[in-house]
Amino acid sequence: MKSKIKIMIMTIMSLFKIKNVIVFESNADYTDNSRSFYEYLINNNYNVKYKIYWFVNDSKKFKKRECKNVRFITMWHDVSHRTFFQWIKYFWIVKNAKYLISSNRALLKLNKKTITLNINHGTPFKNVKGLKVIPKDIDLVLVASDFCGDIIHEQLDIDRNKIIALGNPRNDVMFRQTNTREKLKELQKYDKIIIWLPTFRQMNNRKDSSFEFPLGLPIIYTEKDLIQLNKYLKEKNMAILFKLHPAQDTSFFKTNSTSNIIVIDDDYLIEKDVELCELYKITDAMITDYSGVYYDYLQLDKMIGFAIDDFEEYQREKGFVFDKPLDYMAGEKIKNISELYSFFDDVYNDNDKYKQMRKDMKKLFHNYSDDLSSQRLSTFLKL
Repeated sequence: MKSKIKIMIMTIMSLFKIKNVIVFESNADYTDNSRSFYEYLINNNYNVKYKIYWFVNDSKKFKKRECKNVRFITMWHDVSHRTFFQWIKYFWIVKNAKYLISSNRALLKLNKKTITLNINHGTPFKNVKGLKVIPKDIDLVLVASDFCGDIIHEQLDIDRNKIIALGNPRNDVMFRQTNTREKLKELQKYDKIIIWLPTFRQMNNRKDSSFEFPLGLPIIYTEKDLIQLNKYLKEKNMAILFKLHPAQDTSFFKTNSTSNIIVIDDDYLIEKDVELCELYKITDAMITDYSGVYYDYLQLDKMIGFAIDDFEEYQREKGFVFDKPLDYMAGEKIKNISELYSFFDDVYNDNDKYKQMRKDMKKLFHNYSDDLSSQRLSTFLKL
């Protein structure tokens, strides 16, 4: 029944003439590949030709970012109880849009002539089979490499011909001169900065690992461990930037910032006007686990550690895209607090053990290492 209604609506909406309208989406708001590609379009005056809309949770936060032919629209504030007027607004904007560009939540296509593009928010490391991450009727899916395309095809059952390997627009900033350090002056006092980006373990009714993290942090289980770690970092003049995954249920998170362990979120990045990949540039190493951010960080050839204290549980309960996931982790595998300190010692002493392995993995996960991904995409779309 739903499919018949959808066909009927699309048939009616397809009577509308297509216009030069582009709609963007990301979750969290104004982030990831969507933001990077959009900013490329603005910097190259594509908003003169195109009317551009951003569907966000709260448009009030972005009024200062509006410019010629650009509007931010509150569309996702409460998805389960979207108002009648929001639906009318959605239909009115989307009915004759030329492109719908999403990185997380799918934008419903209403016009057969509209081109839908999933600009992605990362190639998965963890198993995502069965999840409706990308609708099968999508027109195009952007990935960073042919190898990533194979993963998306196999994991999400997406037609291989729809997958284009042009590079991630969010990575462009890593190959450009930026004033990131000036924007984040409070971090300039540290000699070494490590960014820690765990994947989410639990969101809404979904739980990917039954492993318990008492403070909401991998590896660090007690207040005493946290205090001692902060003392160690202070002595070394090092800092950890700890950022939770935007999808993570934060109700279990019981950790506040200390002098050398700084907890940040997406609001922090928006306030500082810094993209996540831009933040990578001023860090000296990364700690993650089973997150696709690892692939991006390979571009910078910096040290990486993997916090895998729940590896057995995660492999059993969620699984990975690889049969032997450890073979694809180009960095230290950290299972306990002692190994965490060893990794920090290596970062402090520039003791890089995995340089060649990172180089090998980079070839798999990236066709390009330059600042031209957005340009390649705009050329492909014939904007």
